[in-house]
Amino acid sequence: MNILFVTFGELSINGGSIRPVSILRALADAGHQIFAIAARTDLPEHPHLTVLEGRTSGKLSRWHLWKAVIKATGSLHFDAIHAVDDAVLFSAGICRFRKIRLIYSAVRCFTGPVGQQPSIHWKWFPKHYQKVEKKILKQALCVLAPCATLCADIKNLSPAARILQIEDVPVQTLFGCREVERGELLGRFKAETSSIVVCSILPSTQEELRKVLMATRKVIDAIPAVSFFLKGSLVKEAEAMAINLDIQNHCIFLSNEETETFLSALDIADAAVLVPTHGNRYVHPEIFTLLHAPAPVVAVLEGAYSDLLNDQNSIEVLFSAESIAEGIIRVIQEPLFSIGLGAEGQQLIADRFSLSSFKHKIRMAYHEMITK
Repeated sequence: MNILFVTFGELSINGGSIRPVSILRALADAGHQIFAIAARTDLPEHPHLTVLEGRTSGKLSRWHLWKAVIKATGSLHFDAIHAVDDAVLFSAGICRFRKIRLIYSAVRCFTGPVGQQPSIHWKWFPKHYQKVEKKILKQALCVLAPCATLCADIKNLSPAARILQIEDVPVQTLFGCREVERGELLGRFKAETSSIVVCSILPSTQEELRKVLMATRKVIDAIPAVSFFLKGSLVKEAEAMAINLDIQNHCIFLSNEETETFLSALDIADAAVLVPTHGNRYVHPEIFTLLHAPAPVVAVLEGAYSDLLNDQNSIEVLFSAESIAEGIIRVIQEPLFSIGLGAEGQQLIADRFSLSSFKHKIRMAYHEMITK
């Protein structure tokens, strides 16, 4: 099949767009010819992949991407358009006009009780845009969703939608072999370090960030030779807070684009901490990356993760500095217990969320659509 793969976001394993890259690679590895259009691309070469539009630095505007889709569909033959998230809103019209099959990778609902609007205009005319979304969901040959909650939300919005649940994969599986230099990583800290904690902070508010750094302060008070790699979107704010808390010598702050350093730190970590966005209904793909690592997972309790996390593969804590600190201290001070948690997490990934399993599901989904 010739497939036009369209996203208004990024196609890069270094920018957090793991799911679309995983799908794209699965389709290319299956022998489909993929033509990609994205705001930014950073992809390894593949014999079955052609990037039609996508900057390697900066991002293309949506107007530029719209024109690229129109031009591509007017000059090339496509069996399907695979649209990611809000790119489906434009792609659906092109599919109807060109009579091309539509595949939709959903990450949210746009309307309804739990809708996350793609623009402010959707708040002004909710009934109209709900009809638009229902029409697209009915038009799509298949809607791919990463978790059961999103599947249920889409089904409530459009019972006629043909939904297929395919979970995400750990980002480590998209990278080749990596050499991890423990001494080099430890050398980045100004303080003496014998234990490493890697923390993924998904919320983007300073109040929530401060709770995490207060927990970091408490852990350092209890175990002076511990240091932290902390990944999140508020790097500058975190650095300023760390200075105020006098923990800057024990902390390295990573942006969301520093994926390889983050993964290398996970490989040598004594604990991996997940701080999810409070109230988010859907599982964030970061949890699969943390569970794939050998380190035990300490996760702030959120209902979206109840089907994945339990007391056999993680320590669940409350979102308070005291509770987070207690969980981290426990896994560092009880190494045998921690080894068991880490092994259970890795086994869960191997059994249910491997890249080979993901590729098989994508291939079978497309095979069934082709043969219909």
